[in-house]
Amino acid sequence: MYQEIEIYSEPLYPYIKPFIWEVELFKSKPVRRLKQLAHFGAGSLVSPVVHSRFEHTVGVWKLTAFFYPNDIELRVAALLHDIGHLPFSHAVEDTLGFNHHELTEQYILEDEISSILQKFKIDSQAIIKILNEHSVITGVGNILGIDHLDSFFRDTYMSGMLEILPKQLITKIKCTAAGIDTDIDTGLYLMQLILSDHKLFLSPHMVAVDRLLAEALKLHWETIPDKNQLIFPRLTDSDVLSMLTASRSNEAKKIINTILYKPDKIRINNEKTGSGYQISIRKVYNKIPTCNGKPLTEYSNEAKVILQELSKLSLDLEVVVEN
Repeated sequence: MYQEIEIYSEPLYPYIKPFIWEVELFKSKPVRRLKQLAHFGAGSLVSPVVHSRFEHTVGVWKLTAFFYPNDIELRVAALLHDIGHLPFSHAVEDTLGFNHHELTEQYILEDEISSILQKFKIDSQAIIKILNEHSVITGVGNILGIDHLDSFFRDTYMSGMLEILPKQLITKIKCTAAGIDTDIDTGLYLMQLILSDHKLFLSPHMVAVDRLLAEALKLHWETIPDKNQLIFPRLTDSDVLSMLTASRSNEAKKIINTILYKPDKIRINNEKTGSGYQISIRKVYNKIPTCNGKPLTEYSNEAKVILQELSKLSLDLEVVVEN
């Protein structure tokens, strides 16, 4: 049996004692699979940001348990919130027409997860209801939630941009019914992390790599005579890489080998030539923490400036794979 310290130990937050049903859920296949899915999408193949959806899940669960130690359903929802993710997270979801929220609900209702919940008299539908509504996990309205708080902490930690560990800040942060609430200085620090993370994962090169992976998979998909839409969402990143490197599509093989072994051959064109793939900005996360229940922007002009900088993060370029 795993030692708890081996499963749940990570550098960002204080240790949390899991309930017995949480131990069983962490050992389940749908949750263990997250260990093999890159949180940073295809960017994990070309950057130092290589943590998995599993580490992120542990973080979201820890934060939820820290703020709401006795809310069993909320803790379980935090633990299960990402089990529907596809390989490489968001990079290929839209390309193949899947919805990870719908898949999460489906997996919760399947036997392995539902039997654990039933064993401990936890209502599966109550967990699904939490995940389908705006809550402290997602953040309500324009308020920063626990899920993305961990993402911003973890991404910037992995990229070397995090100057203060969250375990040193957590006593200055609380979670209201709407989301993250803190003092002005801590709130501004969080907003700087949000901006720094966006500048990294929305940089042209990172957006380009995600687009190229999606294109490679699309090209490969077209070569499969009997497409099984039920199998793909349950694959891992390594499964997808194996498929693409052995693809019947030469272009798909060229793209994935360039990403894996020759990323210097990925060129970003400021002007569209028609010889590459168009890349544009993904969704900008513009939720912010509150201070005494009010948006931080009501107290700080610096917070307004950061939001303006986020809104300016746009691109409309072209990516080309050189020979």
